[in-house]
Amino acid sequence: MEVHHHPHVEKKTFKEYFLEFLMIFLAVTMGFFAESLREYFGDREKENRYMYSLAEDLKKDTVALHYSIRRLSRDIKAGDSIITMFAKNKIKQQDDNSILRLTIACALSVDVVFNDRTSSQLKSSGSMRIIRHKAIADSILQYWNNQIRLEQVHERFESVRLEQRKIGFKTFNWYKDYYSQVENTDSSIGNLPLKAIANDATLIEFINASSVLYNSAITQYKPILHLQLDLATKMISMIREEYHLENE
Repeated sequence: MEVHHHPHVEKKTFKEYFLEFLMIFLAVTMGFFAESLREYFGDREKENRYMYSLAEDLKKDTVALHYSIRRLSRDIKAGDSIITMFAKNKIKQQDDNSILRLTIACALSVDVVFNDRTSSQLKSSGSMRIIRHKAIADSILQYWNNQIRLEQVHERFESVRLEQRKIGFKTFNWYKDYYSQVENTDSSIGNLPLKAIANDATLIEFINASSVLYNSAITQYKPILHLQLDLATKMISMIREEYHLENE
């Protein structure tokens, strides 16, 4: 009868088991660190891209805000003139063309169009977490929050402006000014004498509405436009400094 002998298996020592465990542990740890490092550099690249793009958007916002502030300042100046003339009983003494020009100019629309390309990406992708500089992250949130408040103030301002406009169409003969702005119209209409005030009964109503609009522009709309401009300007400076962007 043939006898089979089981092969002798040499038992590993504790030191050998420990070395195997150590090798596996180091491999897993190195893999973890390599992945973390790859993610870190990826986030830094994204962060720099976002900040460059945001600075570009903010520059466009400052241009839009400067334009809106100029338009609002023009409205405020015209509103102040027409209200002052009414208070001093001097409206009827003014040239009709001057009255028409002031009453139209005191309530033209003042909108602000923000460039939210980068902001939308930061919000939708949850990428605010990768912004390392807390001061910049806080400034971005403040800018967004103030933009919401600005839009609310604009809606209230626009509501009053449209009501004032509605009264103005019942009070003044504005048709010639709007008509003459269109090409190929009857040029003889522009030479016709025109009485500025078509309805004295609604003049006081128009002045009251203009006063509310003037107050809203001075105390609410213009200050928040300036605040948004200040926030944008400071944020551009912070981003350029922290991310070493060149001034253009």
